[in-house]
Order: sequence, then C-alpha cells, then structure tokens
Amino acid sequence: MHVAHGRAAGQPSEQRTATFTGAVHMDPVLATGDVMVNNVVFTPGARTHWHRHPGGQLLVVTAGRGIVAGRSGDAHVLGPGDVVWTEPGEEHWHGGCRDSLLVHTAVSHGTTQWLDAVGEEDYDAAHQPDPGPLAPAP
Repeated sequence: MHVAHGRAAGQPSEQRTATFTGAVHMDPVLATGDVMVNNVVFTPGARTHWHRHPGGQLLVVTAGRGIVAGRSGDAHVLGPGDVVWTEPGEEHWHGGCRDSLLVHTAVSHGTTQWLDAVGEEDYDAAHQPDPGPLAPAP
C-alpha cells in the first residue's frame, strides 16, 4: 500500500520544458513501479507534445479549461470534474485553452514515450471556443 499526502515528500515542483510548449509546472504526488501520479498546471495555451503511455493514462481535471486530442482528430474541451482515459499506446496531447489555465491530476501507466511538438495548426484545430451557458428552450 502506498499513501501520498498531497505530494511526494522530498520531490520539488518543476517547470517542464523539453516536451511541452509554453509554461507548464508539475508537482509530483506519487511514483510507484510503473505508475506516476502528478498534479500539472498549464498556463493558457501551454500543452504537452504528442505522447503515449504503454499502460494508458488517466486525467482528472480539477480547475480551468483545457483540451485533450488524439491523432485521429478526436478533440474535447475539458472542465473541472472531467475524467479522461487514454488507451495504452494511444497518441495524444493535452493542455490549456488559449484563455484559461488547466489543472489536472495525471496518472500515467508506464514510461511516457514523447513524440513531436503539437504545432499551432493542430492546436487551433482542436481548440473550440467556450459555448457558454445553454440557451433556454423556446
């Protein structure tokens, strides 16, 4: 049994750079065997590079608005309480919307396999404007 009290003891928060676009900060929560748990803060427009996890990845959004997208072109705007499961080996990226931070807890199974950067064209194609509150039915 492993218990984490909010973050991994003795592990500093770090700004991620080589495999991210924009300012992204990671706070380690738990590392055990092939499972890594991190709280990640993306500034507006910041995002991961394309990547995959041999055992899959679970994302739990805790604040802000962001995007998750797959190589198939499937993209989703995310908000607090949303949960995403990416299948083992599925190439994807995630990050903040242009107008919002994104904070999520990432549970990654296996060593992350980093790929190419997400270009502006791919980011723009996945970014959907906030539809706002639903209009009342007539």
